[in-house]
Amino acid sequence: MTFRISWAALVAVSSLCCATASAQFPDARDTPPAGWAGPVFKLKQDYPQTLPAVGSRPWMSFDFRTQPNEYIKAVLDYALEGNKQVDFVVQNNTTRGWYHAPWMHVGAAGREFVRGLTRERSSRPGELAPTQTGTFENWAVSVYNPRGGYTLGRVWKDPDAPNPGVAKFPVGAVSVKLIFTEAPVSQVPYLAGSVEWQADINRSRNTNPRPTLRLLQVDVAVRDSRAASTTGWVFGTFVYDGNAPGATPWDKLVPVGLMWGNDPTRVGSGQALQQTKINADLQIPQHLGFEKRLNGPVDNPRSSCLSCHSTAQVQTNLSRPTRAAIPPAGATAATLRLYFRNIKSGTPFDSNALALDYSLQLQNGIANWAQTEGPSSSPQGGARATIGAAPLRLDRSHGINIQPAGRDD
Repeated sequence: MTFRISWAALVAVSSLCCATASAQFPDARDTPPAGWAGPVFKLKQDYPQTLPAVGSRPWMSFDFRTQPNEYIKAVLDYALEGNKQVDFVVQNNTTRGWYHAPWMHVGAAGREFVRGLTRERSSRPGELAPTQTGTFENWAVSVYNPRGGYTLGRVWKDPDAPNPGVAKFPVGAVSVKLIFTEAPVSQVPYLAGSVEWQADINRSRNTNPRPTLRLLQVDVAVRDSRAASTTGWVFGTFVYDGNAPGATPWDKLVPVGLMWGNDPTRVGSGQALQQTKINADLQIPQHLGFEKRLNGPVDNPRSSCLSCHSTAQVQTNLSRPTRAAIPPAGATAATLRLYFRNIKSGTPFDSNALALDYSLQLQNGIANWAQTEGPSSSPQGGARATIGAAPLRLDRSHGINIQPAGRDD
């Protein structure tokens, strides 16, 4: 008889033996080469075991509907506090805890070992600046505040059995994503003076310096009870502008805008949007999203921040294909209305799925886990997912067709 013991189970046992039970998930796709002297990414995975207090919420002093720039600047300041001083090595932040989502290390787009960046959508010629002639890769790292980290920890409490039934972020949860580009200043001049990181995006084997990337975009997302009538979330985006005033590069992050809904009643109407606010003083050219809904410079212009993230879900039967995160080119009016609904926090995009509450990192992590762990012999071998008192299972017995979300054209 052959006994199958998963990688995650072995790591969990090893961690208990070494009294480091919090380190259950890999840090990155590759380990540093021998002799590497640069930074090395470590996954912050000691997730809170009980729901943390709400704590400081400076954005609550502003109404996102009427004070959008002030609101998202307050969120950004909160996210930068203690993090910019330690170059986003969040383990060293003494102000508050920040946490990474696990299982983002798998595949060609998986976390590189220097900064923990994962590959995002590439930027086509002309998307970032009129002077851009090449296509450039973009790489990102996201972190969640304590209330967000609590939800990550609940979903991944059993590393061999992710539980999407508890994927509901509490009010006050915040995530922030830093997006870096390999585009050079010669083609995108407003990147001059930006934060620069080296990253192992080419998966080199030696100890030579890795390519230099520049901070281009910062995304924030907040669970805010004042948005409960639409989605329960407020998403905001910043772009770096080297010509903006400020003493440091972090001061030169300029709001693109925010959104708390997809304006479903205005799809195809040509009417002004009510649930997206774009910064009228923005100097950096933007392609924005569908019919001028909020999107950042890296994002797919056929979608919007909220529309894309609203597709975060998982089917109980993992042999069912993943819902596309972006509406197809030439989508019908009916398809567009489907994608630009206001889906409330905790509600799945499709009625027969389990919601992952706007977290594509949870979806991609579960997809990576399923692909790596492979099929099981029966539904009983699948991961347990409990919703209320009714136990459900992620069924791997029919094969694995769930895939990480793709946001390219």
